[in-house]
Amino acid sequence: MSAVVDVNDDEKPTADDIIEECLHLEHPRSFFLYAGAGSGKTHSLVVAVKSLMKRERQRLTFEGRQIAIITYTNAACEEIARRLEHDPLVEVSTIHAFSWRLIKGFNDDIREWLRVKLADDIDDLDDKLRRAVGVNKTFLANQASRDSKTRRLASLDDIPVFTYSPTGDNSGRQSLNHSEVIQMAAAFIPKSPLLDIMADRHPVLLIDESQDTNGPLMDAFLQAQAAIPQRFCLGLLGDTMQRIYHDGRTGLDKAIPTDWAKPEKRVNRRCPSRIVELINVIRLGAGTHQQTPKPDAKRGVVRMFCTQLAPDKDFSFEENVAKRMADLTGDGHWAAGKKGRKTLILEHRMAGRRMGFEGVFTPLYDVEHLKTGLLDGTLPILKLFFERVGPILLAAQTDDFTLMEAVRLHSPLLDPKYLESVSDQLDLLESVGKATQSLCELLTDNDPLIEEVARILLDTGLLELPERFITAMALGATTDEAPETSDREALETHAYRVVLGRPYSEMAAFAEYANGLSPFDTHQGVKGLEFPRVMVILNDDEADGFLFSYEKLLGVKPASTNDVKNQRAGKDDSLSRTLRLLYVTCSRAEESLAIVVYSAQPETAKTRVIEAGWLTSDEIVVL
Repeated sequence: MSAVVDVNDDEKPTADDIIEECLHLEHPRSFFLYAGAGSGKTHSLVVAVKSLMKRERQRLTFEGRQIAIITYTNAACEEIARRLEHDPLVEVSTIHAFSWRLIKGFNDDIREWLRVKLADDIDDLDDKLRRAVGVNKTFLANQASRDSKTRRLASLDDIPVFTYSPTGDNSGRQSLNHSEVIQMAAAFIPKSPLLDIMADRHPVLLIDESQDTNGPLMDAFLQAQAAIPQRFCLGLLGDTMQRIYHDGRTGLDKAIPTDWAKPEKRVNRRCPSRIVELINVIRLGAGTHQQTPKPDAKRGVVRMFCTQLAPDKDFSFEENVAKRMADLTGDGHWAAGKKGRKTLILEHRMAGRRMGFEGVFTPLYDVEHLKTGLLDGTLPILKLFFERVGPILLAAQTDDFTLMEAVRLHSPLLDPKYLESVSDQLDLLESVGKATQSLCELLTDNDPLIEEVARILLDTGLLELPERFITAMALGATTDEAPETSDREALETHAYRVVLGRPYSEMAAFAEYANGLSPFDTHQGVKGLEFPRVMVILNDDEADGFLFSYEKLLGVKPASTNDVKNQRAGKDDSLSRTLRLLYVTCSRAEESLAIVVYSAQPETAKTRVIEAGWLTSDEIVVL
């Protein structure tokens, strides 16, 4: 069916009009809103829900039902909830939180699903161990994983209730991990009773950034809608060109049923016209959807700077690019230090090198089972420094009342139950004050080791420390290489020992970055965001990965045999993934854009970019 677009034509319904017509509880119609970068997708979502609330609030209240909205990050959830004025009849959550609320309490079903899954995993690992040639690191890791799963399988019948936290530490034997919750939801949703429970709770489910929703889970939602179309309205909002996670549903637009509404928002309300032209050409390599700039859009400036040099230790090349951009645009903010622009890098370690927190990030990132908690901020050591130590030190810069309030919120010594158990509360309060003073004095005009900060916390009991972090403190800081072992506890303890020997300023810089307050972010982490001045760093060598390759995309390196094989089979490959990532980064810019290319062959990169029609010769500088 033909798409309805958001053009300025009074005789045609806009995309928002079509969505409003779809969201009726008596006669729902599911829809897929195709919304390119900067087209106001979140605005459309909010407008549609507010309109629905005006019509159906009384009914939803009487029936005890809620409209559900799923989006990708906690920050996006908070923003949508804020725009909806925290309406109690709208449940806004991440995909993990939504999935857990659905399957929570189905303990027998969870147990049986785990029994089958763990048995299959153990068989696969046994097969790998039988085929292994010699005992190496991979063999030991597979062996440890097999043994861990075997123990977990044996203990399933001893677990009466399974638990999970979307934002916490899921380490107990009764705890489910993030991946398991998604897989179980995908398996349970299309079947009764969960299908009926979901529809009864949420007659309308809207999924933002739908292209990045886990593939099997998206299929489960599509199956649910097809089974009960008159009871369950599914609204998908997104742009397949902005799919950046490997487990997102491929070919989502082709999977949409023909009877769904398919409105489209084509006007890019964010970017200047030159950047709209650029991203239109970029996305021609992946589809036919094109955008138009808003009528009063400025022209904007785009430049690409190519160099064969490796990044300097002080990244002076990037600073020189910023100065050139300031001259080209007449915008002095470009040259006003790193915080005058948003610099987009391919992975977190690149930000660590530029912000000075690589020393605390890398040892944790190198431990496989710590990665998820490290990247989503739920790792207990990060919660200690980001959510407890940081706020106390920040409060110390204001006044004593604010400081003690921060301590009261975070210190177990001031927990009401603990206070009730203490005979001399005045003495306790005095000791808390001294501990707080010691902590603040240590960090005043000083950059102590993380070990020194942690020692005050441990000795005074001011804050509660993670158990394995305490174990690491007993062994002391180290600069040794990680041990050759697959033992999870040993690897985790060693990583904490390395962190203990780093300056506290590195942890503070990491906290600033993790909280979204730094001038750096990853290519993947800025989807949905916008900034006046954007610098995109393209450097395959520094990123040290294989999923993306800008050198291949720019024609400096040939596509691999596997890339060609995937292209012929219509599957994703490193070039298509990288193309989408470039589209996402370039489309963040509201005023001007600088693309910095570190390449083995900068002249070749320039030639290929001109041939592709992305940029003109005078928009590319080779240094």
